[in-house]
Amino acid sequence: MRYFLLASLLLLFSCTDKKTSVPKKSNNSTGVTSENIAVIPEEVNVFSAIRPDERLNKGEQYADQVEYVDYDANGDYALFTIKKGNEVVALQTNFEGSDQFNRGDILKITWKMDSTYIAGEGEKLDFTEWLINAEKVKNGKVSLFKKKYTKPIKFYWAEDEEYTKDFKDYLYTQVEYYLANSKKDLVKVHLQNPDTQFVYSIEDRQKDGRSYTVLGISNEFENRTSIIQWLYLDSENRKLYEYDLPNDKLIEFR
Repeated sequence: MRYFLLASLLLLFSCTDKKTSVPKKSNNSTGVTSENIAVIPEEVNVFSAIRPDERLNKGEQYADQVEYVDYDANGDYALFTIKKGNEVVALQTNFEGSDQFNRGDILKITWKMDSTYIAGEGEKLDFTEWLINAEKVKNGKVSLFKKKYTKPIKFYWAEDEEYTKDFKDYLYTQVEYYLANSKKDLVKVHLQNPDTQFVYSIEDRQKDGRSYTVLGISNEFENRTSIIQWLYLDSENRKLYEYDLPNDKLIEFR
């Protein structure tokens, strides 16, 4: 009887000492294949809005086709923002080469779920999306606009206002995005005219209790400007709005 109990205990310990293994699988939508990975159960249950219906494995590489939105290197981590379906996701990254992309370009990205530490929460460990590599698959509307309209867009601001170079560069991309995607007839007419010289003003305004950076897009002709459209950029959430002058209201531009 003693020998039987000893053998049972040895069998129990040998079974509970095993790690969970994720079997090799193929993802039909991307063609990416993962090798067998020994993981602890907590590492298996990670999720991303890029693939909302899948259980992802920490460290495993995935490939997806997405729409490029923005790159921001001003925080604790550089953020490469993309759009997949209706979801907008900011991936942390060390990738260098985002300057070759324009908003709206279709990209193929390689990425993974990996560890990160949340600032301000006592270096709390969490999991997030990390971009490994990105390459362009198709030009978006901004890239096509820049091929057609090759002049630099002029801009100016009041002498008593101060804006950083990074912020002015960001505003420039917002104006390009608007001109490339606007459905306004007046904008389309000016785009068809090879003599058009776009120019915009930058100023700060308050409207309905909120702060905005306001951009006045004009056509410059013989040192005179004629307003085409006013744009309002929300200082807090960075949403862009067209100003509807007759109704004195803002319409979100997407």
